[in-house]
Amino acid sequence: MKRAATILVVALCVLCDSRLAWSWSGNGHRTVGMIADLVLERYPKIRERVAAILEGNSLSEASVWADCAKGYRYCHRSLTDEEKAFVKHNPGHHVFHYTDVPIQQGAYQAGTAGTADNDIVRVLAHAINVLRGKTPNQGPATLNEREALWLIAHLAGDIHQPLHVGAIYYDKDCASVVDPNVVGKNLPEFGIGSLVASTHGGNELKIGSKSLHAYWDDGTVKGAMRLAGVRDLAIDGFAKVVVAAPPQAWRPTGDPETWPTQWANESLLLARGALTQIEIGSGSAEAGGKCGWPVTLQRNYTDWSNRQTLAQLGKAGFRLAELLRVIFVPQLGSGEDQPTGSISTRPRR
Repeated sequence: MKRAATILVVALCVLCDSRLAWSWSGNGHRTVGMIADLVLERYPKIRERVAAILEGNSLSEASVWADCAKGYRYCHRSLTDEEKAFVKHNPGHHVFHYTDVPIQQGAYQAGTAGTADNDIVRVLAHAINVLRGKTPNQGPATLNEREALWLIAHLAGDIHQPLHVGAIYYDKDCASVVDPNVVGKNLPEFGIGSLVASTHGGNELKIGSKSLHAYWDDGTVKGAMRLAGVRDLAIDGFAKVVVAAPPQAWRPTGDPETWPTQWANESLLLARGALTQIEIGSGSAEAGGKCGWPVTLQRNYTDWSNRQTLAQLGKAGFRLAELLRVIFVPQLGSGEDQPTGSISTRPRR
């Protein structure tokens, strides 16, 4: 009886959580973190500061902790005491990883359909200010300095995955594409769940037995590695290839608190392409009152998505390093703003 009850609880959790898959996959997150680790080799004091906060762990290692905190299936181990404390103080942490802005919208705007006070944009901006010492620990998340850093290391990757930002919505019959900001303008939650059916960031768009969201999380990361000439899923080698050829237009501008919104807007544009360059079949009702839609990838979509992911992983890694540089330079002194040496791309022993 106890075993049956446990299975039922796990099944309900799977039904309730629309993001029970690695975001960018473990390989993707570790690649983002390792790119930042390599870039910060030119800023030894900043790298030392990061290592001190993470108690000797690298950004690559810490980049998956926010997913590990979701449960055993992510890291195949029990939660650490620190992760347990994070979960206790942040019971809604599962939704920190995404926002679901309708692809008809031109930009992320707080308070509109698909956004939330504790979505990825708001939480990432909050974590940045916690690490800067600019805000009391009140807001969408409760974080100490170390939690803020490993959450930033993770969410900087998530926000560059287009289906963690943009989403496509349908009417209640799961037949016609709609914008909940328009059809649900005066309704609670913009009618999502009643008048409007959500694809939950592409989780309900099915490519055979897999979802489009999972395809972007994992399949495109492997494809990006192949494009980079990495055939053995070696994160170390992949990160070095990316660092040796930085992506275009990766440098953010303005105050770091605004960077999450900038990155979300960029990913929203990419999500529009990711969701309109596919063939979506007729929706059908599924368990739990949700709908599912069969998806066929159009010609050249795989190559396009792999190339976009290669660029996005690179941008995420360089931007993470730049964010930490901008945060810690004022704390360590202006002299740390000057890089030393060059980034090493030689294999580590």
